[in-house]
Amino acid sequence: MPNETDCQVMAEVATSSFLRTSLGMTTLLCILCVPCTIYSFLAIQKATKLHFNSKCIFHTLTIFAFIHMIVRIILHGKDLLNYVGPWMSGCEIFPSRSRCELRKLYKISAFVVEVTPFVLTAERFVATFRARHYENRYKWCGVLLNIFHISLALFLFTIQSSEKVGGDIIYYCWMSSTGNRYMLNLPIFVIVFSQLITIPALLYLLRKNEKFREASLQKRSTLSQRYQLSQNLQTLTKFRIVSTVTWIYVTYNAAATFGVHFFLKSMSSAGQFAIIEIVHCLPLYYLILIFLMVKEDKKPHRQFSIKVDHYEPQYFNDLQKFFDQSFDKVKKTKSVTFVVS
Repeated sequence: MPNETDCQVMAEVATSSFLRTSLGMTTLLCILCVPCTIYSFLAIQKATKLHFNSKCIFHTLTIFAFIHMIVRIILHGKDLLNYVGPWMSGCEIFPSRSRCELRKLYKISAFVVEVTPFVLTAERFVATFRARHYENRYKWCGVLLNIFHISLALFLFTIQSSEKVGGDIIYYCWMSSTGNRYMLNLPIFVIVFSQLITIPALLYLLRKNEKFREASLQKRSTLSQRYQLSQNLQTLTKFRIVSTVTWIYVTYNAAATFGVHFFLKSMSSAGQFAIIEIVHCLPLYYLILIFLMVKEDKKPHRQFSIKVDHYEPQYFNDLQKFFDQSFDKVKKTKSVTFVVS
């Protein structure tokens, strides 16, 4: 049971303008992200040049981003309602432990989003080195990668949330974390390390696919193979955006988390909670990511229109030349056949 001191601390948390502002801004960003996640899901589903496996990974990213936003809206919205509502003592507004269980979904979904570039890199490696047969096959690989995707996030969450002490007074729904500081920071190291692997791997795959495309133009590649290369390059372009934005967010998150640890003890409880929400600015990350993805999606249409307008006469001239040459060959063949007869 909370004592009078605990109730006084809870009252100070509830009246903190810094915490209220932080929660209000975060909730607003989450509300803006909800229609963006729905739009993103539908756009990925309609995309014609994304392989089934790539769609699965992008869908996983979108679904868990949606879950993250909904959970934060519920948690922060309820906190704000409690803080601004009528209450006489801080003992009346302690958050319930059952509601704080939602924080687990908050953190699991965040881990899923953060490890997405690493999983997508693995999928693109398979697509690059199995390009001849990848277009309509290897869907089982996408299923396995999605299982690995979610399992990796659950593993990181398990490490960070182990050894929970159940008797503590809860002033704010903060994720339960291990008392071992090294175990607490291990998931952050894993995510940062995965991003360091992802960036050079991305550059390698881009160069490799460019070489494959040049080779396909010089030899007789099938239409399926050329389509797969085009699909691969477009996916890698989208992935480059996801990887870059995620790398910036993960680096900021890791640096800010380590930096904040040195000052947490000197802060008030309300200040600690507000800073933690600012550090975990996943809604802002997702809004920036969606904006850049939509901007990138519009580029091919403009470039295609410019190229068609510029090269249209030459294209039809080459096509006419091809038919003329073919007609001459057929005509000569008929003449030779007639003479022999």
